[in-house]
Amino acid sequence: MKTRSKVGAVLSIIVAILGIVVIYAGFLQVYDPIMASEMADGRAGGEIIEDGLSVSKYVMPVVNDIGIIGGVIWAVSAYGFIKREEWAWSSAIVANVLSLLSFFMLIPAMSRGISPIYAFVFIPNIIAFFLLLTYVRQIDPKIIAISTVAGMAYVMAFMNGVASTDQMLSGGGTLFIIGQRLSWIASIAWGSFVVALLTRKKWALQLGLFAALLTLVAGIPLGVVTTMESAKFSMYFLAPILALFLKISFILPKSNTMLTKWINGAEKTA
Repeated sequence: MKTRSKVGAVLSIIVAILGIVVIYAGFLQVYDPIMASEMADGRAGGEIIEDGLSVSKYVMPVVNDIGIIGGVIWAVSAYGFIKREEWAWSSAIVANVLSLLSFFMLIPAMSRGISPIYAFVFIPNIIAFFLLLTYVRQIDPKIIAISTVAGMAYVMAFMNGVASTDQMLSGGGTLFIIGQRLSWIASIAWGSFVVALLTRKKWALQLGLFAALLTLVAGIPLGVVTTMESAKFSMYFLAPILALFLKISFILPKSNTMLTKWINGAEKTA
């Protein structure tokens, strides 16, 4: 399987620097102002919650850690590409998936009019994702499309968990206690599925089916309840909609055959 190792090394070094330096510096720059802003509203400790951002006090440090870990794995991938190791590309995929959660870090900063410095991590990682799949290695466009939608489900399921935590802090119903953990497990499953699919693990399709069904089980009740309460479309539905699309893709005969051939190595990369 042809890999453009030099390009992979340069790409990995760039995104590793962004993932370590920018995330580290970004947290120092935005966390205290965000907490001060929420404290001024009486919300930093979760006492008064009117939207989905007060959990930033608890979630931002965790996501920040995940982003830095992603940056470190990018650096390890750069070494692998330089040494032309076979594992370099798959390590870069893992680093990329972890780094994409930096999307969450943009929300509390932008909602408070604070520097969206994490855009300098999230956007380059979006670009890196497609470069890894279209240039460093040339992957079947249909697999890229499925991986992209699964990546979106990964982020949206994580956001459902964050939103459920927010509801729990504000005294929301027991439904949100159920939905919180299940949404985060579904998010982990989607991230793992993207890595498994792109690296052709034999169990990738089973994991995808699990992630899709769990997202539907966790997200649909949350979406129905919050839609009825607000009388408008609930953002909780985004993850289940993506999951339903993917689940249908997994089980339709034509797409199922395509995925099975890819996983078994019958579909070639350029």
